[in-house]
Amino acid sequence: MNFTEFLKNNWHEILVLTQEHLFITLLATGLAVSIGLPLGIFITRFKALQAPVLGFANVMQTVPSLALFGLLIPIPFIGGIGARTAVIALALYALLPVIRNTVTPATT
Repeated sequence: MNFTEFLKNNWHEILVLTQEHLFITLLATGLAVSIGLPLGIFITRFKALQAPVLGFANVMQTVPSLALFGLLIPIPFIGGIGARTAVIALALYALLPVIRNTVTPATT
């Protein structure tokens, strides 16, 4: 079976999974912006909190994705394998760029 035959035979499933992927990505990005933007504005007002908040976001960025999923799966509300865990993990990864880009223009 070549690639074009695969696409022809599975186009519906590919479309459904692509829509699911886009929804999860948009939801995680929206969550990160809705948390990171106010948090970034808040820490520009309280300079003493910049180091701990940006430190936490840096740590979340450096944790490998498989390890982050391993840490999130046993947590009661978040736990399990599925879209909820993926949204939380992606939102944690997206926090650092949102917070840093909110804080940086305010300090220059």
